[in-house]
Amino acid sequence: MISAANALRGTLFALLLLAAGCTNYRALEFRPAGEPGWPADNPRVRLQSVIELHGRLERNAARLLSRLGGDEATFAFRRPYAVAWDGEDLLVTDPDAGRVARIDQRGRIHLSPERALAHPIGLAVCRSGIVVTDAVEGKVALLDRELRRVRWLAEDLHRPTGVACSGERVFVVETGAHRVLVLTPDGEPQSFGERGTASGDFNFPTSIALDGEALLIGDTLNFRIQRLAANGEALGGFGQLGDSPGEMPRTKGITIDSAGQIWVTDAHLDRVTLYAADGKLLISLGTRGEGLAQFSFPAGVAAHPDGRVAVVDSFNRRLQVFQLVDRGAEGGA
Repeated sequence: MISAANALRGTLFALLLLAAGCTNYRALEFRPAGEPGWPADNPRVRLQSVIELHGRLERNAARLLSRLGGDEATFAFRRPYAVAWDGEDLLVTDPDAGRVARIDQRGRIHLSPERALAHPIGLAVCRSGIVVTDAVEGKVALLDRELRRVRWLAEDLHRPTGVACSGERVFVVETGAHRVLVLTPDGEPQSFGERGTASGDFNFPTSIALDGEALLIGDTLNFRIQRLAANGEALGGFGQLGDSPGEMPRTKGITIDSAGQIWVTDAHLDRVTLYAADGKLLISLGTRGEGLAQFSFPAGVAAHPDGRVAVVDSFNRRLQVFQLVDRGAEGGA
């Protein structure tokens, strides 16, 4: 028989959930973003929107829900890190909260189950499901679309971070081992790279993106982006240490947009830089701060086929979504 106390607890929980959304969803604020003033002679992108990743429950309600066992309803991002598009949804990892979140077009969040992951860092939407790395636990997980763990793809790794997929192959940046691990459905894992400064060597790499059949690797403490074939053959690269536009003292994320431009986030300089496919500097976005097109530890970055690019503004706990400018529609500016 249900006790009166339990019945009351259930009623209060239900009433609070009606105000906050269902247990697995939380509303987010989407606010339109003004134009931050891109250079008139180089209008390649505009800021489309800012997605705030802050909880909206009143503090007392959050405390009560927590006591009643509604931890998911009180969820707020602690340190968002990586981002990926899954259709029109955005997937975001939060290593400090131990969760992966799916954000739909209405601003609702669906969370991975508690304890499914310890410290999720990198993620990629792959043919077989959603692949997530756990840098602290040294594991790579396969999740289904509901963000439930299906199985471990790899374990006992040295700080796996960035991840990308090509067909059935999964490329994992193993930061602590200074290499890239290649996982396939039927076969032993392969790897390439070792610690060093020569082409094809790495020094604490952290990020990866696919460029057709080639790989772009954020070789963080070599202060460069390397372009490699899928077998590890060096194909070129660009970047150097410094604090001027185009230099990259602390690369954290990399993606390629629908126009073939390369986006790189730098967590030390708090900016996002765009490069042409050949590595030529196009434009550097942002300064340190909380305003529009300002950043505090920009980390993950992901491109949508329609020209949108989402950037995780980690310490500001938000996403900034940019849109490529159709220069042809603006008279070829």
